[in-house]
Amino acid sequence: MIGVRNHGTYTQLLLSLIVVVVLTPFFNLFPGGIFLRDLAFIAVIVTAVWDIARTPRVLMIGIVLGVPVLTVRLTSMIGNSQAPLLRGAIDALGILFFAYIVFEIVWDITTNSDVTNDTIRGAFCAYLLMGLAWASAYQLVALFQPGAINFGTGPEITETQNFTYYSFVVLTTLGFGDITPVSGVARSLTWIEAVVGQLFIATIIARLVGVRMRGDSDR
Repeated sequence: MIGVRNHGTYTQLLLSLIVVVVLTPFFNLFPGGIFLRDLAFIAVIVTAVWDIARTPRVLMIGIVLGVPVLTVRLTSMIGNSQAPLLRGAIDALGILFFAYIVFEIVWDITTNSDVTNDTIRGAFCAYLLMGLAWASAYQLVALFQPGAINFGTGPEITETQNFTYYSFVVLTTLGFGDITPVSGVARSLTWIEAVVGQLFIATIIARLVGVRMRGDSDR
């Protein structure tokens, strides 16, 4: 069936995620950079749905969750992206979409008996998507609870950059301390993300390494 494949290569998704996560700060350095950033997010949405399409059911659920995210993202590109309702819709739908994609990727790589380059790329994708999901969650909290996260008095950068940076600092437990959660909800999200990030490395990554080592020893 068209659009359904056995296992995803995750190459397109990983490249799109790298552009969004790594290159986003540079998009703000030149005119039209925000537009390119939004295009990169759209590429993440499209490639995510394609790469998880192991069965027609998975593909359909991905489309059902992805189309609303794509719609509000396109609306923000041509309309007022700072409208609170639109921003809230982008963040809320993004959380649901990213969470589902992470679930399907983790299911795919953990139920596969072999650890291949595809599996490793999938693990990287899941980890980066978790960071983006929590970044959307922090943005949603800050939208309804202004001041929920204290960004200090550092240089002015866009909110998206702030939340993405904070999310990955928490996910990797770097803990620089330049941004701090203030409200109860923000603090809860912070410690939960830190725990999930460590559990992902301790369980999923450790399992993949163990399977790969057993496979090498059997050869």
